[in-house]
Formats: sequence, C-alpha cells, structure tokens
Amino acid sequence: MSDSVVFSRRDFLKLVGVGVAGAAAGCAKPPADKLYPYLVAPDDILPGVPYFYASTCRECPVGCGIVVRAREGRAIKIEGNPKHPIGQGGLCARGQSSLQGLYDPDRVKSPMVRNGSTWKNVTWDEAIAMVGEKLAAAKGKTLLLTGLESGSQRALASEWAAAAGARHVMWEPFGYEAVKAANAKTFGLAAVPRYAFENARCVVSFGADFLETFGQPVSQARGFAAMRAKHEDGAGHFVAVEPRLSLTGANADEWVAVKAGAELSLALGMAQVILSENLGPALGERGALLSAVSAFTPEAVAAQTDVKAEDVQRLARLFAKHSGKSLAVAGGIATQGANATALVAAVNLLNYAAGNVGSTVLFDRPLNLDGLASFAEFGALVGEMAGGAFDVAFVHGTNPAYSTPAWTKFAESFGTVGFKVSLSGTLDETAALCDVIRPSAHALESWGDAQTAKGVWSLQQPAMRPLPMFDSRPMGDTLIALATAANVTGGWGATAFDDLKARWKAQHARFGAGRTFELFWDETVAAGGVWEDAANTSVRWNGAPAFAAPATAEGDFALVVTPSNNFYDGRGANKPWLQELPDMTSKAVWGSWAEIHPETAKKLGVEDGDAIVIETSAGKVEVPAYLYSGIRKDAVALGLGQGHTAYGRYAQARGVNALALLPEGTDAASGALAYQGARAKLAKGSKAMGLYLQQAEKNQHERELAQIIPVSALLAGGHGEHAGHSLGRLTEKGGILSEDVQTKPGKYTEPLARPEGYVPPAHSISAFEPKEKVRHPKSEPVSAGSYGKNAKHRWAMAIDLNACNGCAACVVACYAENNIPVVGPELIKKGREMAWIRIDRFEDKLGGGANDVRFLPSMCQHCSDAPCEMVCPVYATYHTSEGLNGQVYNRCVGTRYCSNNCPYKARSFNWFDYSAPEKTTFAFPEPLNWQLNPDVTVRSKGVMEKCTMCVQRILEGKGNARDEKRELRDGEIQTACSQSCPTQAITFGDLADPASAVHAKSYGERKYWVLEELHTRPGVTYLQKIQRETTNEGHA
Repeated sequence: MSDSVVFSRRDFLKLVGVGVAGAAAGCAKPPADKLYPYLVAPDDILPGVPYFYASTCRECPVGCGIVVRAREGRAIKIEGNPKHPIGQGGLCARGQSSLQGLYDPDRVKSPMVRNGSTWKNVTWDEAIAMVGEKLAAAKGKTLLLTGLESGSQRALASEWAAAAGARHVMWEPFGYEAVKAANAKTFGLAAVPRYAFENARCVVSFGADFLETFGQPVSQARGFAAMRAKHEDGAGHFVAVEPRLSLTGANADEWVAVKAGAELSLALGMAQVILSENLGPALGERGALLSAVSAFTPEAVAAQTDVKAEDVQRLARLFAKHSGKSLAVAGGIATQGANATALVAAVNLLNYAAGNVGSTVLFDRPLNLDGLASFAEFGALVGEMAGGAFDVAFVHGTNPAYSTPAWTKFAESFGTVGFKVSLSGTLDETAALCDVIRPSAHALESWGDAQTAKGVWSLQQPAMRPLPMFDSRPMGDTLIALATAANVTGGWGATAFDDLKARWKAQHARFGAGRTFELFWDETVAAGGVWEDAANTSVRWNGAPAFAAPATAEGDFALVVTPSNNFYDGRGANKPWLQELPDMTSKAVWGSWAEIHPETAKKLGVEDGDAIVIETSAGKVEVPAYLYSGIRKDAVALGLGQGHTAYGRYAQARGVNALALLPEGTDAASGALAYQGARAKLAKGSKAMGLYLQQAEKNQHERELAQIIPVSALLAGGHGEHAGHSLGRLTEKGGILSEDVQTKPGKYTEPLARPEGYVPPAHSISAFEPKEKVRHPKSEPVSAGSYGKNAKHRWAMAIDLNACNGCAACVVACYAENNIPVVGPELIKKGREMAWIRIDRFEDKLGGGANDVRFLPSMCQHCSDAPCEMVCPVYATYHTSEGLNGQVYNRCVGTRYCSNNCPYKARSFNWFDYSAPEKTTFAFPEPLNWQLNPDVTVRSKGVMEKCTMCVQRILEGKGNARDEKRELRDGEIQTACSQSCPTQAITFGDLADPASAVHAKSYGERKYWVLEELHTRPGVTYLQKIQRETTNEGHA
C-alpha cells in the first residue's frame, strides 16, 4: 500500500485557488464593456491630477474655511483650509459630510409644482413665469424666510425684499439669543464672544457643548487641546457642570452632576465665594457685584444644586487661583431653559470677577449673528401668517416645519399663506408644505461668500460644474430672475456671480492696494477669502439682572434635550456617513434612544434596548433605552436631529423628534425657545425596539488599552503606574532595553519574560513565559533598512490621547477618502460595520466627582510582527518594505484567518453585496458613487479590508517629490484622519527620519503601544492621556 499524501488546509486552499483561476481564464467571455477616455479633455482638467478649490463650509452658521479636492471634474474630498482663521485646517464630521449633500440621491431634480397630493415637473421658464406672476400680484404681502445669511447673498436678499415689498426674516433653531441678550445686559454688546481656550489654564463649562455645536467648535477644539497640553502648577484642569455628561463633558477631569436647571445657582455661588473672600483682581465694582450674589452662599447653593458646600468653595478657589487665565463658558441648547439669559449673565459675572474678560473671553472675532430673529420673534411671525399678513412666502435654508415644536402651529399657519415657494434643494418637511419647489444649487457647485465672524470675509467657489442630473440654480439667480418676471428692479447684477464680484470691490478697496481688481479677485479666490487681525473690543461691567434661585420643577424626571454632534439641529440627518457614525456617548447609530441611569432602569425593569415611554405635558414618545451612568438618576436624556417625516431615505422614519416633548415656554429675557425644563414620566414600553450599538463594552477590564499618566508622575519625570514600555524592550528581569534600539521583524517572535509583579490581562493570550524559556534577540538601531533591503522610509503614526476628544471627524474623513460603504442598521446589528478607524470609548469612572473617560482611535496597527500575516493562506496580507501591513484584494479569498488572529479588531470582512435589495439605499446609489475616490479600489463582497495608512497618498507624495527632484518634507504626506483632525491628535510621518514629528512623539515620555505584551511591534504609537488629580469624589 502506498504512503498516503497529507494536505494541510492552507495547501488545499492554494491549489483550489490556482485551479479555479485557471478554469475561469479558459472559460470566461471577454468583457462586453469598454473604457472610453476623454476624446477632448476639458482645458482645466488633466486626468489623474487632483485639483484643489478653497471655499467655505455651509453645514452650520460658523462657516469654516475648507479646501475641496477634485478629480476628473468631481469633488471627492473636503479638508480644512489651514490658512483660514476659523478652523485653521481642521474640519468636523459635519463639514466632511457636505459631499453627501452635494451627491444626495434625494435632491430635487428639477422645479416642481404641486398637483394635488403629487408633484409635477416643470421647466425653469414655466416656474419663473408662474411665481413671478404671484409675486407681482402680492403687492407687498410677501415673506422671504431664510436661515442665517451673511455677506453678499444677505445684501442681495435684503435689497430684493425691499424692492419687492417683501419682508426678509432670518431664523436659526440654534440662535444664541440668550448669549447675545446676556452680553448686551452685562457688557453692553449683543455678541457671541470668542472663547480663547488656548489662553486658559482652567476651564469650567456650565453645560456648554463647546466641542460639539456651541460657538466655533473646530477652533475651540484646537484651543482646548492646547490648554490640555499644559500640566504645570495645576494647569489644564477642566470641570464640567451638567446633569448629563456630554461628549464635551466626557473630556473633563471632574464632572459636577448638578441638578438640571440649577447651573445658575452654582455659577453665582462660585462668584459669591470669589468676591466675599477677596479673590481675583482688584475690582471697583466688587461691592455691587457681591451685593448681586449675596444670597447665593455655599450652603444655599448646596441645597439648590445637590453639590456640597465645600465643593462650591473648592471650585471657586480653583477658578480664582488661575485668575486672568481661567474660563467659564455657558450657553447653547443643553442649558437653554427659562433662565438661559440669567445663566450666561451669571457666568459673565464669574469671568469678570476672576479677571478673565479681555484674556480668555474676547470680543475680537465674535460670531456674526446680526439680524437673526429670536424664537419669540419667529413665533410672532407665525401669528402674522395665521392672520393673513402674507399672500406669498419664500423659504430657503431653514426647515421650521421640522425644527419647531408642534405648539407653535407653524405648519397650520404656513398653510394659510396663499402661495408658498420652497427654494430648498431637498424635499424636507417645510418644502413638502409648499406649492412650488425651485431647487437651489449646492454650496459646492455655486458661488457665494460669508462673513460669519468679525474681520473674516470668506469666499465660496464651485468645486465642480453642476451635477447633470439636478436642474438647480443658485438662490441669488432665482431671486434675480423672479424680480425680472415681476417687473421689480434693483441695483443688483445680472447674475448672482456678477453681483458677488461687484460687491467685492469694496473689499478690493480695503485689501487690494497696488493690485488690479482681477488680480486681487484671483488671489482671494485661491486663498479662500481675506481676513485681518481684528482688535479686541474692550468691555466693562454694565450691570447684571436681578438673580433669583431657579424654581423647583414638578414631575418625576428632568427631560434633558441634547443637541447632536452628528446632525446639528437635524439638517445632517440625510447623510448616511453621519447616520452610521456612532454617537460618542452611547456608541449607537441609526435612530433615537433615551439615556437613563442604570438604577433608574432597574426600578423600571428596563435593560439596554428595551422600549421606554417618555411622557411630558406636550406629548409622548417610545424609544429604546440606553443605560448610562453619566446621567443623574432623576433625569432622562433624548437627542435632537432625528424623527424626520420627509427629507430623504436616510433621514425619514429614523427615531423620534425630541421637540414633540417640549411644552410651551421661552426664556423671557431673550425670547429663546426653552429646550430645557420639561418634566417627564417614564414607563416601560411594549414595542420591539432596535438599539444599534457599535461598541457594547466600555470597560477595559484592566487591559490598559487607553492609558493615562497622572500629572504628578509626569512632572516627576516618570511614567506612572499605568504607563506602557512602548518602544523599549523588556529584558528577562522585566527591565527595558535601550530606547534607541529595535529588532528586525521576524527575528523575535518568542514570548517575553514575565516581569515581576505582572498581572495577566483579561484577554486570553498570555504573552509571557518562564524566564528560562525565553531567548532574547540581537538588537540594532532603528533604520529604514531594518524593514526592507531597499527601504528608505518607515511610515508610522503617533496618536495623542490627551488631544483626542472623541469628535470622530477622522472616522468620516476615512469614509470619504477610502470608499468605505455604509451598511445600514441591520448589518450593524450583526456586527458587520465597515469603518477602517473607530473611536473606542472607555468609561473607567463615572458617577460624579473625578471623571475618567478615555477615547482611543483604533485602526490597523501595521505591526512589524503582524499576527495576521503569518496565517493568510494566499499571502493576501503581507508586510511592505516601508513598514506597512499591505492587503491585496484580488488575492484575498476571504478565509478570515487574519481577522481571527488580529488582537486589535482592526479588520473587516466585506459582507456587502452591491446587487442586494438594499442597493438603492446603501450601495452608493447614483449619484453618491460620483464621490468615490478613483485612487482607491471599491472592494467587493468576500474580501478582508482595513486601514492602509492611505497608501495612495504616500504614493502621490513620493511622486510629487520625485517630479520636483527633491526629498520628501516632514508633514507633506498626511493620512485622511490626521489631516482632518481639529486638535492635531494624529501625527503621520516617516519614523526613519529622526527629525520628523512622528519620531519625536513616538519616542516621547508618554509613549506606549496597545497590547504591547503581545510583542506585535505596532507602527502606531499612542501617547498617554494626562490625568489631573481632584479631591472631589462625589456630590451630596
């Protein structure tokens, strides 16, 4: 009998793969499709060459500067404009997702006229004639309702309204009414100041989500990161005062879990301590200020806020210790209740008492919100509609049918207007109530400008020609055409572009000395605008309102309505990137949920995902519950932005609209809508609900994945109890070899010796063996040659956990750059998400007092001794000569061995079927596929994929340097995640260059590797988060 032949599973798969490939080659028909190159390429386009267009982001009123990358005439990626004073090169997730607004498959394709319950497509000429006739007949009873407009478009709209006998009203759901009213009262200046976090050494936030939606989040995030980098003499301390720990509050060293609505009392109590103990600078008004807050003693405040009297004193003394360099912030939706103006005024008083006004509170570059109507004024406008004040109404850039509570009766009152015209590019809730829709072009395909802050004039230019499937026009062109049709004349230009250039001649006179207008215009368009160093407007104390303790509300639970970092006020809900981007508190996607404390849930008999009914005097909703220790036991939180009844396939029927729970109420001092203050009843629901979590476990289980270093250890020059060994090597005695040595990949795969006192981690792999079994390698200095014979570079990344605030802009940037599909809630539920980078959230301590929440950006670690490489049977994953862990998609057969062997959960199996029924929603439906990056393969079902460290950008950068006959510059090549990061937490570069920034950070004192005990030698180095000590261990 002959010897039997034994095949391993790996050998069998190799043979099968070769056999199938050979058979397919012999039987396949030649492809029927053909590739047609440009016959005559456009003059301004070279195939394969990217073009960059400076413009302005219009996803929120801030107006950050952006740079749009275009290929073959298509906008494919948006970055921050590093020259622009707002944003300074960073860009938030909402700004990144603007591309999906441009390529939204649910955009209105052409003008439409209502035909009963349906819509009829008409030509532009027909629509212009019809609406022009109605405008002419209105005889002054016309309304132009828009969102915030500034610059030339605002001037054109105002002049058009005046000439047509119309009223132009601008309204925003997040209108900063309370901030403006408080500053007008206390400083005599109705403005939203610039908060200079970079100048601060101690920050106390009274519910202001300044890293999410309040103020200028991108620039504030960068300033906040600069503040947190300070750690000498108690610097960099951050205290969050709020009933529910927000994403902003999760970055705090201390969470003061104050009663909902009682933030006012705590701010006044801190001011009372500073003034009564004669802390802070000398003030001529000290007596008058103390008189205004005399009733708010620490003991009285403790009774009103549930914060201990000694903590009130301690916080006040901490704040005053950094007099002139501390900062208190209040405002925004999370504290906008019936006393919203009083709260901001109290915080103004606190800042003034500590000497911060003019240092960390500046009026040099305030937000330009002039002319914006308050919610109370908007309510009066709705009343006028109901009374027949308007025969014709135009709506653009705002969606009040969705973003106002039902008790305003906007939909009913708007319905009484005889003829309603929407200039919206999407069929949102307000457009659905109109008679005619004349779609406006997207900001990325039209000209415009903005002056959203003092001293900043930003230009908006089209990054591509208008999409051929959408017959839309810029709003300005529509207004001009309507004026012509209605025989209305004015001083505007023939087109919106002509009008824009004519109005910019004023800027040429101011900034263009010695240059012709055309030269000035070209240079300004290329730069993205013009700006000047605006001088700070000096303010003095102007008086304070009469402060009163907040009234005690009746009801079981305080309803905390939270603004959305993803959707803002709901305008971002039809962008699938943002729907699949996890909320960074719950890590949930695609819906709504109620956050309740675990002890509250236990009393209700509710677990994660169970239905819960929230009922207020205004209405009730049923949503899944999310158990969260970062909320008070007497509160329940519900987010804004979901619950659309129109708007598009991604937004419609996703979750609930939290505004349905708001009872009638405003802040009387400012006219702002009272988002906060409602009381709610909770009950266990009966519906089967879906809670789609991308991260269910937020406990590190002693694995020390996201590490910290106490500030005392950092100041002492050590690494502290939790520090990793990072680039050093463990010796058999548990020590560390020289930091300047590394070993060749594959030369040191044996387990390490177990250090003395080592406690095995929670994961099942033991990295250490008895000392006598361990062999140690010969080490050699770091060099590119250690990774490949001809290698010149060693690409690597350093991530500073002290700077990462969990904003997740990097996640959306990676989606855009690398053609990552959105899979939808059902596949998310099965754990089949496709994101290449994720932000893990670990809650090491919650519940009030000292706070310890850590964010860990996680992607492929590009290990030098990668566990995935050694198990791939077809060598689809391999190690490049420059240190990257490569992936060959057309070689991969989808065994998933690499995923099983990856300890970092960095690999995704592509389950996505582009021909499946969900194609019309999740498989890049036309024209979403126009956004795809031509430099990156669109992967198919059945392959593994992961972070490549944007290898296409590396090749592009090397090619540019070669063409210019020079060496690569440090920082010239950036991955998508590092380029978009508002706080510059991610640094990419060449580790083989000793002068590079990534080299300096990778060998810094806070460095470590995740799961270093496995000795995979990652190419991603982390820097520990700095932990500040606090004596606050809880509240009364």
